[in-house]
Amino acid sequence: FLTMSQSGATAIIIFRHGERMDAVDKNWMASNPDRPFDPPLTKRGELMASKAGAAIQSIIEQEGLPPVAKLLSSPLVRCIQTAIEAGKSLKFEGKVEPEPALSEIIWEEWYRSWGVPGTSGEWGGPPHCGLGVPVALEDLHPAALRPAGELYLSPAELQRQFGDAVAGSEEYQPSVPAASLKYCWGNVETKEDSRLRVGKFAESYSAQNEGKTVVMCSHGGPTSLLYQHLSNNHEGLETGYTAIFAFVKDGAGWKVLRTACTAHLGEVDAVELGLQYAQTK
Repeated sequence: FLTMSQSGATAIIIFRHGERMDAVDKNWMASNPDRPFDPPLTKRGELMASKAGAAIQSIIEQEGLPPVAKLLSSPLVRCIQTAIEAGKSLKFEGKVEPEPALSEIIWEEWYRSWGVPGTSGEWGGPPHCGLGVPVALEDLHPAALRPAGELYLSPAELQRQFGDAVAGSEEYQPSVPAASLKYCWGNVETKEDSRLRVGKFAESYSAQNEGKTVVMCSHGGPTSLLYQHLSNNHEGLETGYTAIFAFVKDGAGWKVLRTACTAHLGEVDAVELGLQYAQTK
C-alpha cells in the first residue's frame, strides 16, 4: 500500500489571511491615508495564522501529502504576514514568494471598501456610498485611479519590511507580474477575470511542482474562486479568516480534501481565554 506522498501526489492548499486591523479599528484607515487598502494583521490575526499553519500540517499528515515545497502569498501585507506566521508552524525552511496572481479581487466592491469618502473598510463601501452611488473622481482616493498592480509593495519593499522571510525579485519571478494588473476605478476586474487569474495560476504553478505540496495565502474572494475553479462547484461559500481549502490532483481534475476549514479557530479562542484568565490572576 502506498500513501499519497509515496505515490507522488500533487497538492494545492490555499487559505485566507487572518484578522485585519481595519476590521477592529475603524479609525485605522483614517490614520493611514497613504495605503488604506493594505492593512496589517491584528495580534489575533497573527495567532490565527499560526494556528492555520499547524492545521495545514495536520491535513498534510492525515492525507499523506508531500511536505510543503513552496509557500506563496498575495503581495498585500496581511497575507504576507499570515504566510510568514503559518510558515513558522509548518517549519517551512524556504521563503514566502509574493505572487500578484493571488492578490485581492479588483472589483468595485474592493475600491469602495477603501477609496470612497467616509469608508472604514466595509466591503462594497459604507452605507451612504455603496454600489451604484455616484462618486466624483476628485472625491476618490488618488490610488483608486492608478493601475492596481502599482499599489502592491515590490519584493524589495517587502524584504525591507519583513527581512529574509520574503523572497526577493532575484529569487522568485511572479507568474502574473504586478505591472500586468492594469485595472482601476471604472475599469474593474470581472468575477470571471478573477477566477481565471487565480485558477490558471494555481494549475500552472502546481504543474511546475508536480508531486509536491504548494501552499498559498490569499484573500476571501480569490480563495473561494479557486475552490470553484478546481471543483467545478460554483456555490457561494462563507470563507472566514484563515479558512483552509485543500486539493489533490486526481487524473485530469482535482479532488477536494478540505473546504473552508476553520476548526483551528477554536484553538485561537482557547488561547485568548487562557491569556485573559491569566491576566486576572
